[in-house]
Amino acid sequence: MPREVFGADYEFLPRSEILSYEEIARVVRIAHGLGVSKVRLTGGEPLLRADLPKLVEMLAAIGELDLALTTNGVLLPKMATDLAAAGLERINVSLDSIDDAVFRRMNDAGVGVGEVLAGIEAADRAGLSPIKINAVVVRGVNDDGIVDLVRHFQGSGHIVRLIEYMDVGTSNDWKVDQVVTAAEMLTVLEREFDLEPLAPAYPGEVAKRWRHAGGGGEIGMVTSISRTFCG
Repeated sequence: MPREVFGADYEFLPRSEILSYEEIARVVRIAHGLGVSKVRLTGGEPLLRADLPKLVEMLAAIGELDLALTTNGVLLPKMATDLAAAGLERINVSLDSIDDAVFRRMNDAGVGVGEVLAGIEAADRAGLSPIKINAVVVRGVNDDGIVDLVRHFQGSGHIVRLIEYMDVGTSNDWKVDQVVTAAEMLTVLEREFDLEPLAPAYPGEVAKRWRHAGGGGEIGMVTSISRTFCG
């Protein structure tokens, strides 16, 4: 959400236009009845929503749902235990670089790597695992740090997912020459790690998967540009 677009004067939706928890639960309940089995809470930053564990509890009560959440991780030290107790099963945490200076430059919010790592540790202690670490890779910005990121989480039980930089409309000034393809990333990683391909965990899985030979965890790559998976 670049500040030059979404600044102090940007007119967001009034609160009356935002779905209440009861409305969200109703939508999910109807979707579940039509065959939907996986629900992800995302954002913006979902942990900023007041009393989020209440929504998680309402959704978990629907039953037979794979209930997950994507977050920047900063508020997890305060909320991970309550979210797990409410019925949250898994989380994805956004961490574009393990280098603090690079990460601060990318998030433009004064958030350091240590804060996110503390959130990941809190989520792990609460049983929200395996945790997926999502990194959007941008050429000339953080692409030279993917080996360090993968190495940091090797053996942790967490899954690093490297995501091709994608166009999201008019808000991120996207250019195709900023895209580092999954094939390029794999070439770089295979110089440092002994990797083996994995079959999809389920039909239609978005990420292509590899694992460290002999153990040490899993890596996923999301080919949002080089091999599109949506019409």
